[in-house]
Amino acid sequence: MLLKCIAITVSGGIFIYWIPSLILHALYYKQRQHEPELWKVQPDRWATKRLAKEERRLGTLNMVTVSMVSGILYYHVKMGGFSMLYFDVTQYGWAYTIFSTVAFFIVGDFSLYWAHRWMHRKNLYKFVHRFHHRYRTPSAFTAIASHPLETLTFQAITLAPIFLVPLHPGGVIAVLLYQHSVSLIDHSGIRFGMVLPWQGPAAFHDDHHTYFHVNFAQTIHWWDHLFGTWRSEELSYGEESFVEDQSELPHASRLSYAAGPIKARSLERLKKKRKRRPQPDNQSTPDVSLETSS
Repeated sequence: MLLKCIAITVSGGIFIYWIPSLILHALYYKQRQHEPELWKVQPDRWATKRLAKEERRLGTLNMVTVSMVSGILYYHVKMGGFSMLYFDVTQYGWAYTIFSTVAFFIVGDFSLYWAHRWMHRKNLYKFVHRFHHRYRTPSAFTAIASHPLETLTFQAITLAPIFLVPLHPGGVIAVLLYQHSVSLIDHSGIRFGMVLPWQGPAAFHDDHHTYFHVNFAQTIHWWDHLFGTWRSEELSYGEESFVEDQSELPHASRLSYAAGPIKARSLERLKKKRKRRPQPDNQSTPDVSLETSS
């Protein structure tokens, strides 16, 4: 029974990691690789083959690991082990079920924001979180390409409430799938816009990989607004400029992500690269426009 539960969760985990990532890779990184200025957040930068292979191996390892933990937890609940999960909606009613699911999402996302900031403390960043930041031009495969200790920590924080408050498993699974989908989109490197008012575009998290110690929010980007970690146009960032070391400007303006902006400097670098690259006589270099849309 235990092996069956683990097999179910591992196969499901591999599916939701690989299939969406492969689809995005095929639609954009393969079919549209000749026109990155039209869809890529960093059109002048591409991951090396070594890093691309590495992130897929590490992401797969992490997905198998957390899925095995989920399988053990699934077996534990199935065999009547302690948890606060309830399976009959009428036990607490629809109002509580909906409210508790929303609260599970908000409290969990708030906790993950602070856990992520915690991972950016100097020692933890150096020995743990830096694994994830090796991928400065992320793709969907980067979503869980991190140190296994970090991945397990985030999983523990996310699932802890099922032992603390009554929650319906349907709501828990829905939230987990939504969070995973957002993570794939955020790391995709593709200029997806703001789908929901609390959810930033892919460029928002892409900037986290570019500028390191900013834009920590996992899903609800308002946390960065509230706690002063939204990327500012007036501050300088770098891998060694940790949050606690950054100079505070009283009226630092925040970068607008409303239109899913593409970096103008990236486009300029792309232009220069194309000018240096020899073109066939019958092929012209496409014009690169600074105008973008989400």
